[in-house]
Amino acid sequence: MDVAKAVTQMKISPARDAQLWLSAFEASPMRRVVLFLIGIRDLKQVNDLHGREAGNAVIAEIGRRIGLFAPSLAGAVVAARLPGREFLIVAESDARRAELEQVTRKLLASLGAPMTIQDGELHISARVGVAVSTPGQKGIDLLAAASSALASAYSRKGRKYQFGDSSSKSDPTKNASLDKGLRQALANDEIAIHFQPQFEVASGRLVGAEALARWAHPEFGEIGASELFAVADRCDLREELSFTIQRQALELAEKWPRGDVALRLSINLGAEELADDHAGKLLGLLKEIGFPREHLTVELTEESIVNDFDLALAQLQMLRSKNIRVAIDDFGTGYSSLSYLKSLPLDYLKIDKGMTADIAGSTRDRIVLRAIIALGKALGLQIIAEGVEKEGELEMLRDEGCDYFQGFLKSPPLTAAQFHEFAAQQK
Repeated sequence: MDVAKAVTQMKISPARDAQLWLSAFEASPMRRVVLFLIGIRDLKQVNDLHGREAGNAVIAEIGRRIGLFAPSLAGAVVAARLPGREFLIVAESDARRAELEQVTRKLLASLGAPMTIQDGELHISARVGVAVSTPGQKGIDLLAAASSALASAYSRKGRKYQFGDSSSKSDPTKNASLDKGLRQALANDEIAIHFQPQFEVASGRLVGAEALARWAHPEFGEIGASELFAVADRCDLREELSFTIQRQALELAEKWPRGDVALRLSINLGAEELADDHAGKLLGLLKEIGFPREHLTVELTEESIVNDFDLALAQLQMLRSKNIRVAIDDFGTGYSSLSYLKSLPLDYLKIDKGMTADIAGSTRDRIVLRAIIALGKALGLQIIAEGVEKEGELEMLRDEGCDYFQGFLKSPPLTAAQFHEFAAQQK
């Protein structure tokens, strides 16, 4: 695939043109098509923070960048704006998977570059779902596969794109049902809180828990946090979902058993909270519920910092000034600058579970883990490892100086009632 710099701009077509093209398409061994479905994750955030005029300007700039990028794809035939916050590029191509990944990363880099809107600089977080046609596949089914891949990309940590699995059928009916039901689930308090216990590496002592969200859907069973937030992203309900989870977690944690050492609660903050006046809202919530601020940790991903560093910094400084601790979550999956670690008011660095599982493998994996722990320690941070499942992993973490861990080795996520009983039994 030719990925040379584009010198001409492809016209951005309306959704109906893309749908007409796809409705007439049927893949064959001689005609292979690749769809790049692009979603703008934080458009609602831009609208809420800067106004709808700024949101429209962002959409126009995204369209312009896609129009410039599309001609660099050999065989590009359609670039279209779809309803809501999605765009589509259609290319007739026989490129291999590695080439398509390279193109997707370049597309994301182009869309993620800072843009000047209303004399200010904005960073946009895009996601891409990629679908490659198989012989006999209809265009409408290919679009459904790309949509399913995009939904998965929204729920992924680190990598911002996902390829559709041609061997499995996407379920647009399920997605539509989940999208329709989430607002009602929030209104009816149907989102439950589970707690992932956290332990001290040296002693095995329970020190706290991370709050996790679960939705017991009447038709599809338990919906985990990743899929739940992917639904919220599609419906622009992420902020409402996050605040609901935080309120419930704080209310439950306020009733935890009181031991010799108070248990800490960890809750997650996303880009939307960090770019809004969420710090003030959270402090008000803490006062209302009566949960001690000094026993709360907020966890944020690297990506949530990058969107608007100055705003994120101000929010975190406000929280830290009130004795709330701050953790970088899933470290090792993102691509943000290490300079953020020294610039932000941090207390903890959480190692992603994917890296924890690798430490018992090659020597190189352990060297990487050792370097991350050493970096955190040099910056005065405490280290938390996620996803610890084997005794050998815990031994290595202990040898390397890790402070805390969570994972199935000691406990899976527990319901609120189970965690309360579990905590009461700890000495």
